[in-house]
This record gives sequence, structure tokens and C-alpha cells, in this order.
Amino acid sequence: MFLKQLDTIGFKSFAERVTVDFVSGVTSVVGPNGSGKSNITDAIRWVLGEQSARSLRGSKMEDIIFAGSESRAPLNRAEVTLTLDNTDRKLPLDYQEVSVTRRVYRSGESEFYINNQTCRLKDIVDLFMDSGLGREAFSIISQGKVEEILSSKAEERRSIFEEAAGVLKYKQRKKKAEYKLSETQENLNRVEDIIYEIDGQLEPLKEQAAVAKDYLEKKEELKNIEISLLITQIEQVHGDWQRILKELDHIKKQESELVLKIDEKESLLTKQRKEVKALDESLENLQGKLLDLTRELESLEGKKQLMQERHKHFEENKSKLEEAYEDLSEKLLSIKSIAGEESKKLQETKQQKQETKRELNQTTKALNQDIHLIEEQIEDLKSEYIELLNKQAAKRNERQLLEKQLSQIHSKKGVQVDKFKDLRSEREQLEETLRVTTTELDQITRERKELEEQVRELNAKLENNKKTYQEWQEKLYKGYQYLEKMRSKKEMLEDMKEDFSGYFHGVREVLKAAQKGEVKGINGAVLELIDIPSNLITAIETALGAQAQHIVVEDERTGRQAIHWLKSNNKGRATFLPLTSIQPRSVHGASSLAQQNGFVGVAADLIGYDQAYKRAIEHLLGHIVIAKDLESANSLANFLNRKYRIVTLEGDVVNPGGSMSGGAKKQSKQSLFTREKELQELSEKIVEFDTKALDVENKVKQLKETLAEQEKEKEQWSLKLSKMKQDEYEKQSDQRELQVKLDHLNDQLQLFDQDQEQYNQDTHQADKQLKELDETLTTVESELEVIQQKIEELTVTKEQQKEDEAKLLDRKQKLQIQLAEQESAVNNQQEKVDRYQQEKDLIEQELRGNRASYEQLMEVADSNQTEEEVSVQIEETRDEKEKISIKIKEVREERHQKGEEIQQVEQSLKEVQRSHQNYVQDIQQKEVKANRLDVELENMLTYLQEEYVITFEKAKRDYVEVEDVEAASTRVKLIKRSIEELGTVNLGAIEEFDRIKERYEFLKGQQEDLLEAKQTLHSVIDEMDGEMKRKFEDTFTKIRSEFSEVFRTLFGGGSADLQLTDPTDMLETGVDIVAQPPGKKLQNMSLLSGGERALTAIALLFSILRVRPVPFCVLDEVEAALDEANVDRFAKFLKEFSERTQFIVITHRKGTMEESDVLYGVTMQESGVSKLVSVRLEETPELLEA
Repeated sequence: MFLKQLDTIGFKSFAERVTVDFVSGVTSVVGPNGSGKSNITDAIRWVLGEQSARSLRGSKMEDIIFAGSESRAPLNRAEVTLTLDNTDRKLPLDYQEVSVTRRVYRSGESEFYINNQTCRLKDIVDLFMDSGLGREAFSIISQGKVEEILSSKAEERRSIFEEAAGVLKYKQRKKKAEYKLSETQENLNRVEDIIYEIDGQLEPLKEQAAVAKDYLEKKEELKNIEISLLITQIEQVHGDWQRILKELDHIKKQESELVLKIDEKESLLTKQRKEVKALDESLENLQGKLLDLTRELESLEGKKQLMQERHKHFEENKSKLEEAYEDLSEKLLSIKSIAGEESKKLQETKQQKQETKRELNQTTKALNQDIHLIEEQIEDLKSEYIELLNKQAAKRNERQLLEKQLSQIHSKKGVQVDKFKDLRSEREQLEETLRVTTTELDQITRERKELEEQVRELNAKLENNKKTYQEWQEKLYKGYQYLEKMRSKKEMLEDMKEDFSGYFHGVREVLKAAQKGEVKGINGAVLELIDIPSNLITAIETALGAQAQHIVVEDERTGRQAIHWLKSNNKGRATFLPLTSIQPRSVHGASSLAQQNGFVGVAADLIGYDQAYKRAIEHLLGHIVIAKDLESANSLANFLNRKYRIVTLEGDVVNPGGSMSGGAKKQSKQSLFTREKELQELSEKIVEFDTKALDVENKVKQLKETLAEQEKEKEQWSLKLSKMKQDEYEKQSDQRELQVKLDHLNDQLQLFDQDQEQYNQDTHQADKQLKELDETLTTVESELEVIQQKIEELTVTKEQQKEDEAKLLDRKQKLQIQLAEQESAVNNQQEKVDRYQQEKDLIEQELRGNRASYEQLMEVADSNQTEEEVSVQIEETRDEKEKISIKIKEVREERHQKGEEIQQVEQSLKEVQRSHQNYVQDIQQKEVKANRLDVELENMLTYLQEEYVITFEKAKRDYVEVEDVEAASTRVKLIKRSIEELGTVNLGAIEEFDRIKERYEFLKGQQEDLLEAKQTLHSVIDEMDGEMKRKFEDTFTKIRSEFSEVFRTLFGGGSADLQLTDPTDMLETGVDIVAQPPGKKLQNMSLLSGGERALTAIALLFSILRVRPVPFCVLDEVEAALDEANVDRFAKFLKEFSERTQFIVITHRKGTMEESDVLYGVTMQESGVSKLVSVRLEETPELLEA
């Protein structure tokens, strides 16, 4: 493979197209300084993939485009094409020749081609990668490379050997791997920080979770043992309570025998009062009946007179209504017939309208379709015609441009370009860019530190919010527990209510039987039928006592049936209050009590109940007075002569006769009296706590969302911080790169030498293109004539079509007029139909009114038939009225006699009641003992319900009684003490520990992945280090051997060697050059003369080319510093070397020219524009002197 041709236009000073043909030996390009001969080197470097504008002696890529001159305008693009011979298929393409083209525009856009096929820059780089022409190959060696060897320190000189060894790609990969390693380490540090933070939380949470689990286990054990213990104790106390009740029942039976006489007298008195009351009621009824009969008599006489008046007008109105009904019916039939015909006409008119509309649409479609197609064809031909005109104009412009280029081929212009000034300007720009980059780097570093501080503050805030979230979550958990407890308690109370729990056995069984329908006529227990205000619960509970469980029934028969049911089913006992026979009781003189201090009211008047149960409620509470306090009760008792029972709001009692009872009484939180109120309060509390729980849920949700947002913000800031660190790293890299560029530019300023180059144009190619353009223009003109003829033919067709269009348009207008007339006819017909429909509705309405009037009239006729019955009824009513008047007189006489008998019985009853009071006090003492056991039983039931939210019945079903009560009590105390010793228990710790543990394990997995990635990167870096050491050492050894031989050849003797400054560190060691020219001592290269140093550097470069051969090599004035003798030796060596490698030499040394196979000259006859000319060898001296 070798370089065949270079073709360029618009590249730097080559304003016109220049083509350079190369041979397989040595091709030299010569020319005076500033002529642009080194631009050929830059063109080759650029087309091979160079991306650094600095390496092309520019500040930006647009600088390589021809910038214009005094007589030429700037070009908009630069283009270079390199053609290579590929007969040996060294390039991986199946072509004899491979051309590579690179093009850049001032807009910044670039284009790349391989054999005229579009590609990417990467494709070009990859194509040359293993061919010896890649970036690391020594295919282009400039004078700067020689200076680099001469002026570099030993450590810096190492880079030349690294290029030769091909380890730069490994260094780049290592750099990327180290950056990834740094990123991995940062991520690892972050993960380890989080793990450390969580690790500090995990152990305390683990302990708290263990305590919480221990607490729950102990709580469960306590619940099981204590509930079993409670049901055992409740059974025992309940047994004792039942025994006391039996004893009390026996005592009450004895008491009943003693008070038999009192009952007989009270029964007699009651009977007499009943009789009096019955007489009063009978008298009241009779008087009411008398009044009703009087009113009825008056009504019947009025009705009789009204019937007589209506009968007179009946016949007259009847005949009129019948005639009107017949007329309206006939009219309705007529209207219906007309309306039907009009509706039929309406449908026919609508159908005609649809047919006209369909024909109109078809005509419109036909009218638009044909013209539209012809117009589309004409427009397409016009577009094609315009495109051909544009093509014709473009080809003419291109022809004019080629003619202009041909006219400029022989014009010679020369211009001197002050490259030194441009490079100085570029250095100033680089210095300014470096200053800006340094400022930006300082700014980024400052912002990075500020961001790190913000991240620390956010972490602190995040931790604080996490703590707040945990606190609120604990509140929510406790709230849920309390709410669930209340719901369970409410459910338990509702179960107790439905089960009649708390009622006496007999009462509960009767109420359950009534629910099932087994016992009829049961209204309910007294307590179920009354509504007690909250402030009176204690007083009413004391006043009623066990009477609250008396059952209200419809009558005595129902009561007997219920008692019989209890006996037959052995279900216990109960007291019944028949509404038909129970006697209400009251406080005589109650109206005067309202003026007394401390009087609250009569108990029956202070509670709510259905009036149907008034007799039963007044029987129980109508004779009981409620007082504010005990002192007021004593005062009221004195006022009432101690005849009535007085109860205070606190439950103290002043009994008839003056005895008092009271003191402290432990109230059950779930007594029968408070249960309903407690249910209501629980329902309200549940609603209230539901609302509060929802608020707390929202708060927890809000805190959780805040935490998520802050976590996200933290992640974003961490990413931003990572990016900022990356930006800082990149800025530092930019800063170092700019510094290197600035150093290199300073070197270029010292060594810069302006060249002039001559541009040459291939006139033959231009003439060929002109001929092709003329043929193309002829073809285009012929096509234009054909299209013009087609447009004229279609235009004629279009005019004919327009004549047909006029006929269709006339038909369309007629159809539109016809459609408008039909729409008007439809509307008129619709109005007629609507009008007949309205008229029909009015007639039907009149018919309904006529029918109603007729029916009313017939009702009058029917009522006329009962006139004689009304007369008979009047006579019967008068007779009954006379009889009731006689009965009233008889009842009044009997009432007077019964009143005298009652006075005598009451006097006798007062004497018996005095002895009865003493016996009642004895009964109360027995009841106190029973109440004490009842309170103890109720306390245990209350504790069971409140502490464990379970009813006794459910507990008895679900739990087993204990065998050893004492041992169970001891175990309960021990468990409670153990629970107390646990202290404050965080129940939420169990869930929180599981959550934190899961996150901890996830992060540990992440840590392991990052550690594995870190280890992998270390391994990759170690492998690349090993490969770089091997390649560098191997290449260094080969170059060292070749260098000794090439040095002797170039110097005609002597010796030279390459030495490592630190052989133990192959990755960083520098390279020293020691040489011994003929007749001199062995010494470091820095001590040699300038010519010797330059030739030594050239010897090293040729040694590298022997080790790393390339298909062709461009030498850009590498021998400039040699004297004539050394130039001759260099040229001869170059000639020998060209047998294996093609050389393109940029030179102005005679010795090099003489050894060249082909010689090209570059001149700048026109200012700023380089041209290429052929030069004969005998003319070379004169050219150099020009």
C-alpha cells in the first residue's frame, strides 16, 4: 500500500483545486518560506482524522478554510481527498484504490466519505487503525518532532517511545478506568456512610423490637390467664349472689304474710277508688255522648235541607252535560281523521325533499371532480417545468463558474501572509482562554464546596424529619389501638344490649322470648322504655333500683302468660306491670313544691317516655320527689309530712317516715342505666377519633411525602455534586490541555517559518466538465419543450370541461331552488300537523272535564236516594239523647255514696302503714348484702369488658376456668410486674426494625456490588499496566538495537545508546540518549553540537520507523538544522530506506532534492494563494534563490 494522490480545494492557502501525484519512492515538495508547502502536510494530517486545530496550526477548525485575500473572496468550505493504492489489501476494503474525503463548512458542519460513500470520522480512524497510519503511527514527522526529542527532558521524551509502542490507547483506557474507579469509590463512600448511619439505628431498634415482642407475648399470656381467672371468680361470686337472693326471697315471703292485712285494706281502698274513678269516667263519657248526639242531630237536619236543594237542579244539568259530551266526541273523531291525512302528506313531502337533496349532491360531486383532476395534472407539469428551469439555471451558473476558474488558471498572484502575527494572536487567545478557564475552575470549586455544605444541611434536616415522622407514626399507631379498643367496646356494649346482659335472669329470658315471638304483649323492661337525662341517672337509678327491670305488659292476662312461661321453662322470676290495671301514683300538693328550695321535680316528670306507658311510669316514679341535695331532701320531707320517698341527685334517700340512706356507692361504668349513654358517647368518640386519625394519617402521609421529596432532593443534589466534581475534573483537564497547547505554541512561535505555495488547476478536467454541462443543458431544453406542449394540451381540455361545467351548474341551481321549495312545504305541512294535534288535545281535555262534572252530578243523584233514611236517623238520635240524660242523673247519685265509703277506709289504712314501715327497714338491710355482691360481680364484669373488650358470655365460650385460683392470681401479679419492669414499650419498633433491616440488607448488597466493581476496575488497570510495561519494554529494546545501527550509518561511525532513567518503573521511567560521534567521547546528547543533536534525533526517528514501519511517511523539514555533509548522508539513507517505505518530504535542502524521485514546487505568485508547479531538477537552485 502506498499514497497515490492528494486532491485539495479551499484548504488553507489552496484557494483552487490542487492535485499532487506521488510515486512509490521519495517525493519532495519544495518552495520558499511562506509559500504554503507545509499545508500539504497539514492536509494529509487532517484527512487522516486529526481533530486538534492546534496540530493544524489553527485556533479552531474553521481556520483551515481559505480566508480570502485582497483579490479573492473567502470560500465556504475546505475539502481534501487522499487516494491510496490498496492492491495488497492492507486496508480492510475490497478495492484496488481507496479514496478518503473530508469536508468542513464555515457553519461548523463536517462531511466524511470513503470511496464517495458517506461515513463517519470514526469509520476513517478505524480504517487506518491497524494499517500503520493511525494516530499513534509515525506516518507524519515534522520538524517539531525533532525539536521535541532535542529539547525534552528524559521523562517527557518517554512519550515518543510510548507512541511507537502503541500504549497511548491503553493510557486513555486507564484514564477512563481510573475515572470510573473514582466514581465507584465515591458511590461506595456514600453507600458506606448510609450503612454506617443505619447501622447505628439498627441495634437500638433491634432491642426495642425484642422488648416489644416480649411485651406482646407477656400481654397475651396475661390476657389468657387473667380472663380465665376472672370467669372463674365471676362464677363463684355469682353463685354467692344467687344464694343471698334466695334467702332474701324467703324473707320477703314472710314479710308478705305479715303485710297481708295492709294489702287487703289497700286492695279495698284501691277497689273503691277504682269504682269512684269508673263512675267519674262513666259520667264524663255520658256527658260527652250527650254533646255528640246534640251535634249529630244538628248535622242531620242540615244535611236533609241541602239534599232537597240539590235535587231541584239535577235533571237540568244532566241533560246539558250529555249533549256537550256527544258534540265533543264527534269533533274529536273528525280532528283525528284530518290529522292522520296531514301526517301522511308530511311524510311524502319529506321523501321528495330527500330525493332532490341526493340528486343535488351527485351533481355537485360530478361538477367538482373532473376539473379538479385536470388542474392537478397541470400543476404537476408546472412543478416539473419549474424544477427543470431551476436545473437549467444551476447548470448555467456552474458553467459560468468553471469558465471563470479557467480564466483564472494562468493568473499569478503572490501575497505575503503575516503568519507570525496570526500565531501571536492565537497565543493571546489561548492565554485569555486559560485565564477564563482558571476563573471558571475557581468558581466551580467554590460552588462545589457550597453545595457540599448544602448537602450536609439537607442531611441534618432529613434526619430531623425522619424523627418527626417516626413520632407521628407512633401517635397514629397508638390512635389506631385506642380507636380499635373503642370499637370493640362499642361492639361489646351492642352485643350486651342485644343479649340483655345485666338484666336478672328471668327478665332477660322473657325479653329474649318476646323478641322471638314466644311471648306476646311484652312492651319491654322499664329501663328500655324511658330516656333519662345525664344529670339524673344516679337519682333515677336509686329511685327505681331493681324496679328498673320490671316488665311492662299490655294487660294482666299477658302478665299471667309470661309468668306461666317462666315457670314452665324454669327460667327464673320477673315482675310485670300490666298497663290496664297498674295504678299511677302521685305527690299531693306537687304544685306547691315548686316554690321550695332544692326541689328538682317529681321523678316521673323529669324523664322521657311514650305516653302509652304513662300509668306504669307514674306507678313507679310518680310518688318520688327528686331533690338537689340531702339538706334540701330533709326540708322537702318535713314539708310533705314525710309521706313520700325523696331522692337526691347524688343518690341519697329520705324514706317515708323520716329514715335516710346514702353514702358512697361505687358506680359501674357500664351499668344498665349508663350503657345507652355510653354507647352514644362511644359512637361520638369513634367519629371524633376517626376524624383525628384521618388528620394524623394525612400528617404522616405529608411527612412521608416530604421525606420522599427530601430523599429525592438529596439524590438530585448528590448527582449534582457528582456532576460538579466531574465538571471540576474536566475543567482541570482543560486547564492542563490549554497549558500544553500554550507551551507548544510558544515553541512554534520560536521555530515558525512562513512558506509560499503555488496552486495548479487541471484544465483538462475543467474542459471535460464543461462539455458534460453543455450536453446536460441541451437535454434539459428538450424536456422543457415537451412539458410545455403537454401543459397547452391539458389547458384546452380544461376549457372544454368548463363548458360542461356550466350545464351542470345550471342543473345544480334548479335543484337548489327545488330543494328550498320542498323544505318550505315540509315546514308548512309540519305546522298544520302540530296545529291539528293541539286542537285534538284541547277537545280531549274538554271531554275529561265534561266527564268529571257528570260524575259529580251523579253522586248528588245517588245521595238523594238516602233522604228518607236521614229523617229516620234524626228521630232515633232524639230518643237516644233523652235516655243518656236520665243515666247521667243516676251516676251522680252513686258517686256521692262511694266518696263517703272511701274516707272511712283511708283512716283505717293510715294506722296499718305505721307498723308496715318498721318491717320495710328490715328488708332493706337484707338487700344491702345482696347489693354488695352485685357490685363486686359488676366490677369484675366491668374490668373484663374494659380491659379486654370481651363480654362474659364470649369469654366463657372461648376460655377455660382455672383450677387453682390462688396460683393463677399469683401468676397474674408476676406477669404484671414483669410488664411494668419493661418500661415504655415502642410497639412500632417491630415494623420499623423490619423496614430498616430490609434497607440495610439492600445497601449491603449494593456495597458488595460496588466492591466487586472496584476490584474489577483494579484488575483491569493492573492488566493494562502490565500490557503497557510489556509493550514499552519490548519496543524500547528493539528501538535501542536499531538506534545503534542507524546512528553508525548516519554518522559514518561512532556509537550511541538509549538508557532508562529508572528501569524499575517501566510506567514512568524517562529515556536518555547518549552518543559518541566519530572521534569524540561518549556523552549525553545535550552536550553535542546542534547539527549532531539534530542528526541523532533523526537517527532515533528512523530507528522507530524500522521498528514500527508505515506504508508512507511525511517528513516536514526534519533535516533543516543539518549541515550540507550531514544532509547528504541523511538523503542517501532516506533513499535506501524508501525501498521499504514511501516518503513525502517537505524540504528546501539541495541534498534531499537530489535524492528525490519526483519533485513538486509550491509558490505564491498571487498574494495569499498557493499554487503547485512542476519543477525540473536543474531549475531547483534558481527556485530556491527566488
